[in-house]
Amino acid sequence: MKPRDGRSGDEALGDVTEIAPFRRSTPRMLLRPLEEADWLEFARVAELSRLEWAPWTPAPESDQTGHAAFLGELLRTVQGAKSGTHVRLAGFTERGALVGTFALNEIVRGAFQSAYASWQVSSDLVGQGLGTVGVRAILDLAFDDAPGGLGLHRVQANIMPANAASIHIAEKVGFRREGVARRYLKIAGRWEDHLMFAVTKDDRDGAG
Repeated sequence: MKPRDGRSGDEALGDVTEIAPFRRSTPRMLLRPLEEADWLEFARVAELSRLEWAPWTPAPESDQTGHAAFLGELLRTVQGAKSGTHVRLAGFTERGALVGTFALNEIVRGAFQSAYASWQVSSDLVGQGLGTVGVRAILDLAFDDAPGGLGLHRVQANIMPANAASIHIAEKVGFRREGVARRYLKIAGRWEDHLMFAVTKDDRDGAG
């Protein structure tokens, strides 16, 4: 896959750690941007979790499979960091196993100071509390002041009603249910309703 300017993927990406510097370390995992050396582990988890993720995930573009999908994820990480609109992190155990991806998307500044959270956990690590650890970490990143954090006011997460695991995580880390977005996203060929969850910095600080 080549970017539109004709450069190779490697040339366009540059040093991901310099462009997307945010990291979070917890006792159970390190959250950091994906790097090119993560390809094999990314591919392992993507294949292992493909069937489990399919009911909750929009279908990829036709050319975004295999290594192209991985390069696409790297490019989105870099482009989001450069524009300030996305922070995309991958969680790794001490042994280097990919736990999953944890992201803050569509970051808007000005009077809004908000973002949308999303996450996916490897199917072989579901039920171990690692998803909760990762989502807590990206909320810390969202609400902590700069330079270590983004200094946001609000984070929203939209989850399909049947996705009990993600709803459990959202409620456990402090998201509150605010409503229903009817026919919000096209998943597996159908427009699916999503429950709208949100949490603010005041909520996390105990003032809301």
